Amino acid sequence: MRALACLLMVVGSVTPTAQNANPEPELLHYSITGWSRSTSPAENATYAMTHREVQRLLLDIAELPRSRDYVEQALAGSGVLLSDMIANGSLRLEDGRYWLNFSLLTRADQEIVRRATDKYSQSLADAMLARRAEIESLLRQYDLRGVDPKEVAFAVLGCFSLDWDGLNLSTAKGYLAVPPKRKNGEFYFTAEETGELSLKRIFWGSNNARYGEYDIVIFGDQFSPRVGLSYLTLQASTGAGMSEEELGKVVGAMMFELRGGPRTSTALATAAKLKASEAEDLLNGLKSVGWVARHGEEFGARIPVLTEQDKPMVAGLLRIGHEVMQSWLASNYEGFRDSVREITPVRQRVPYKQTFNQLWHYLFGIANEKLVESGLFADPYAPGRRPQGNITFVYKDGLNLDW
Repeated sequence: MRALACLLMVVGSVTPTAQNANPEPELLHYSITGWSRSTSPAENATYAMTHREVQRLLLDIAELPRSRDYVEQALAGSGVLLSDMIANGSLRLEDGRYWLNFSLLTRADQEIVRRATDKYSQSLADAMLARRAEIESLLRQYDLRGVDPKEVAFAVLGCFSLDWDGLNLSTAKGYLAVPPKRKNGEFYFTAEETGELSLKRIFWGSNNARYGEYDIVIFGDQFSPRVGLSYLTLQASTGAGMSEEELGKVVGAMMFELRGGPRTSTALATAAKLKASEAEDLLNGLKSVGWVARHGEEFGARIPVLTEQDKPMVAGLLRIGHEVMQSWLASNYEGFRDSVREITPVRQRVPYKQTFNQLWHYLFGIANEKLVESGLFADPYAPGRRPQGNITFVYKDGLNLDW
């Protein structure tokens, strides 16, 4: 049994600094899978990509490898050096020319990938749906009134399994390269040319953060905005007076107390070690973002909360997901690889095992969309739902995502 790594995929225009205040439209969406503590363009390529000069250069090289003079002229004025682009892994020198050294999908590539994943993602979803009776039997163990079991299915199978365990399994079986260890992190980075193809309903991205013993995860597409703790500070004055770490621990404690059923604000204040007025203020903030609901004098959870009592259910669902993916990858990996043989990363001689990281996100993200359509998963775009496009859930370190 293998512990699941906490993997982060943030697709869209990363805006780490004020440098990205440039009014020009973004040419690329870019992302990392893994973790990094660096904001240096020489160590984290996504920070180099905040510069339009870098984005244009990468798209130019995607057409054909370029000379040193061409690259240096293209970077002039950006503050990013050719040596930075080599150091951060964006480019490599081969046959006297500079080639892409990572997975970048142009608009034409995305069309190829979408056509391929429409077929292969459906077969992945169908393989999961073949186990639907077992899945729904396990979900009946989740007895928290006010929380949709289909949302629990989305959290465990869509995020824990298809996303996190899917990457681990692909790596263990040799389909996916191990994320490279870098000076200040361990991660892949990828990019896509912006265009008319929408990312709406491709459910492939998780933002997860640990606060003490509690993990708060937002999982969904990268089309709609995400509502996390930073938004909560705007809704509750109590939250505004805390650090993010403090707020996360307090919210985690209250949500875990609610795993036992509805509670009064007084009981939740005791659980979170807050004054009654502070707890009431935070609970109203949590209500505004859809994490809790009020029933008279009590509050109840509206999002999945997974504790140690849910281990048997989670383990059973993860086992099913693991078996489905293991069989599916063995039967479909090579066929899918052949279907995308004309994309830029292949032409640029980027190792396919590295590119598969980006492609797997398309595969499982669209499979998740199809599982929503089937009714197995809750619909993040259901009418009246807030926020739209993603789900939020909380779990505790002690859950241990082993199966």
